Amino acid sequence: MKRIALASILFMACGGSKKDPPKQPDPPAGDTPMAGDPASEKKMEAPAPPDTGGAKMITGVAAVTWAPLDPSNAAGPQLAVLHGDPKSGGAFFLKLPAGMKSGLHTHTADYHAVVVSGAPKHFLAGGDAKAKPLAAGSYWFQPGGQPHGDECSGKDDCVLYLVMTGGFDFTPTPKAKPDKAGAYKLVARGDMKFVPMDPKQPNGMKASFVFGNPAKPEPVGFVIEVPPKGNSGLHSHTSNYHALVIDGQPAHWQPHEANEGTPVDVGAYWYQPGGYDHGDRCLSDKPCRAFVFMEKMLDFKPGAATKK
Repeated sequence: MKRIALASILFMACGGSKKDPPKQPDPPAGDTPMAGDPASEKKMEAPAPPDTGGAKMITGVAAVTWAPLDPSNAAGPQLAVLHGDPKSGGAFFLKLPAGMKSGLHTHTADYHAVVVSGAPKHFLAGGDAKAKPLAAGSYWFQPGGQPHGDECSGKDDCVLYLVMTGGFDFTPTPKAKPDKAGAYKLVARGDMKFVPMDPKQPNGMKASFVFGNPAKPEPVGFVIEVPPKGNSGLHSHTSNYHALVIDGQPAHWQPHEANEGTPVDVGAYWYQPGGYDHGDRCLSDKPCRAFVFMEKMLDFKPGAATKK
């Protein structure tokens, strides 16, 4: 017993203790994230993306996915969806193989077309002999129910940009006879006439109106020309619109984008919802041109009209 008591005294003298080690201090109160804590994990989530109303940018033909119009004919015409749905309408790229002749046919819906590349011909019944190859940037409006034909002349495939007002269908009409043009309209690139959008700024933005009346609340199609290094500043429109780049190197940008957007090349497409601020500028040394289709009307609202 004496030996045990002596050993205990020596142990205590050397700083030993049979007590539990001191308790570590509690972490400070606050927002320290804790694994498995839903409230803490929520605080660590990335901020919500900016609300642009569904704005969309497609950088060009090389960025799309093609699918055959006729699944049983992979070598035939190809369609790429840019916005919307082939069953209800929207914006699309249509690729016609070199040398293809569609034959006379109709579509139920009206559509607008702009040549992206190749040398296509477009004509009404009886007009195939006089039809000429169309240069990139040429436009036509084809009313639904009117017989017409298309041909991709030359050695290269033809790519067309289409805005369909309804579903995409195809009805052959090989025996159709020549008829009045009606609302049909074709404007070759070289025949477009540009006027200042603001008469007070003759050297500012210009437009060639090819469809509709810009002074009325109705759908409008036009080619807009932005001068070299021109910048529209932030603005919005009442209507949704679709745009296809024809010339130059523009940038279409949203308020949250750094450096006012990224420049895009010919063939780029964007969809801009109405009521949301955006801007447009031309970075090239020559004018930038884009075909614009306003779904309802044309107006211009400077400043912060962005929806919250």
